Amino acid sequence: MDNNAGQTTSIWMATAEVPEASPLSKDMHADVCIVGAGIAGMTTAYLLARAGRSVITG
Repeated sequence: MDNNAGQTTSIWMATAEVPEASPLSKDMHADVCIVGAGIAGMTTAYLLARAGRSVITG
């Protein structure tokens, strides 16, 4: 039996390989930085870019 202290694990978290992120190779500037690439983060980035803002996602 898996002891996870009552927490659940999504199928994605149980099976996905997490990519390694490398540090930035240069300084970057933007109006907004979105941390997270879920549906909310990507939608926010998209809408801000459509509104003319420069956006960095990470």
